[in-house]
Amino acid sequence: MAEALSKDAGGVVQGPVDAVLLIDGDNDPHFPPDFPITPHTLVRVFLRPGAKMPRGLERRVGSLPFCVTVLSPKGGSNAADFIMSLHIGILHATLPLHLPFTLVTADKSLSVMAQELQRVGRQAILWTSHPERGRRRAAPSESAGPSRDGRRQRAPRRSGRGKAEPAQAAPTPEVQPQAQRPGRGLAEVAAAYAARLSRIKDPPSRLKTLLNDIANRTGNSGHSPEAILEELKRGHGLSVDERGKVHRPESRGGA
Repeated sequence: MAEALSKDAGGVVQGPVDAVLLIDGDNDPHFPPDFPITPHTLVRVFLRPGAKMPRGLERRVGSLPFCVTVLSPKGGSNAADFIMSLHIGILHATLPLHLPFTLVTADKSLSVMAQELQRVGRQAILWTSHPERGRRRAAPSESAGPSRDGRRQRAPRRSGRGKAEPAQAAPTPEVQPQAQRPGRGLAEVAAAYAARLSRIKDPPSRLKTLLNDIANRTGNSGHSPEAILEELKRGHGLSVDERGKVHRPESRGGA
């Protein structure tokens, strides 16, 4: 594939670019396992104010010459989304149309951005990850949107030269109704999640991020993230203020 020149906001040439990888580090700081990373891949990792790139992700992309972390200048439930969308638009406007874009995020609303890139002729892939039985696997891509029969399409995989192979329809697994799913009770699920919050170094501090994390960690429990959050409030001292900031019992003194 022909190399292209990237430019920063001031129009200064940075070097050859073969692909663009944009990672929502606030709610899905992971690296797509099938992504063909090279020294010419342009990487942007978007983070909330004061946050740092997770060590695992930093080991994969931190040393790349075109990797930059972008900190949101202000907090808020959608601040990082707006910043990521802005940079996607800037890069789309300044880079040649043949360069593929990969968006890593658990925020379904950003699928609109991937679909718009596709509509104007750019190859764009939306990828997300979630834990399942102690391991991580790729979730069905939302970049192409659902087909007419309601099934989602699998993300196209690039060949060694960066070209995308045709997307294939992924079978939709049968999902049991929530009331029939086997699993633990709501109080037990909430207690297990509360124990996890007390162990991790950088727990979610915003309501939206917390609900995303609850959904990722307890997705097969049969209980909605909202129900688990209410149980955390009732039985484990968790609270959320009017600005959407999450307070844990041990953190209230410094809030």
